[in-house]
Amino acid sequence: MATLTTQSADTTPQSRALRSTVARKFLMALTGIFLVAFLAMHMFGNLKLLMNDSGAEFDAYSHALRQFLVPILPPYFFLTLFRIVLGAAVIIHMGLAIDLTLRDRKASGVGFKRYVQRRYLEGSFAARTMIWGGIIIALFLVFHLLQFTDQIIKVGYSAGDPAVDQPHLRVILGFQNWGIYAIYFVAMLAVCLHIWHGFRSAFSTLGWRVGNSSTVVIKVCAWLVSILVFVGFMLVPTLIAFGVITQ
Repeated sequence: MATLTTQSADTTPQSRALRSTVARKFLMALTGIFLVAFLAMHMFGNLKLLMNDSGAEFDAYSHALRQFLVPILPPYFFLTLFRIVLGAAVIIHMGLAIDLTLRDRKASGVGFKRYVQRRYLEGSFAARTMIWGGIIIALFLVFHLLQFTDQIIKVGYSAGDPAVDQPHLRVILGFQNWGIYAIYFVAMLAVCLHIWHGFRSAFSTLGWRVGNSSTVVIKVCAWLVSILVFVGFMLVPTLIAFGVITQ
């Protein structure tokens, strides 16, 4: 009886809807929008380094994130909680992307080689590289956290150096290294290519593409958001790399 109950519960319209491709695309769109919103917030925080105050505003912003809502909450509590939510969004987004890709492959009813060839011809470059771009972004995110948040990867300074307690110095010393600059340049290209394709797909999934005019608007917005994110994130590193920002 229990088995029959479980089986019937699994075959209800609600359970089938939750497991459907449409539901997965919807959740993928929502997590993608959340991640882009986080990028925008992070980008505006980074731009505080453009202020002519020897990094004081940027350092205050960085320390405030670690002490947010203290003493109501313990130090680092909000930041840790936000990391967990962000990490969950990334994992869910990637998991859904892999699942939908496998579903698409299975539904195509062709061999893998022919499938890849067909998708290569039909899709944009961004669409064809979404999975690989996502993997690059995930690896880059780990590298970024290890360098600037956890300070396990130290570039241009060592333990006991003043840069340990001054976030703006860690950023400047990091991007004075051309190798680090190149890593971030390539990673941000992957991020923005991902955003460019994902932005259009997300708003189509959410039902915002209802005609030719809306399609044009979505495409234009995808370009604008992608370019804004790339310029916003690479402006400060570029100014540092070329010696415009030195302290």
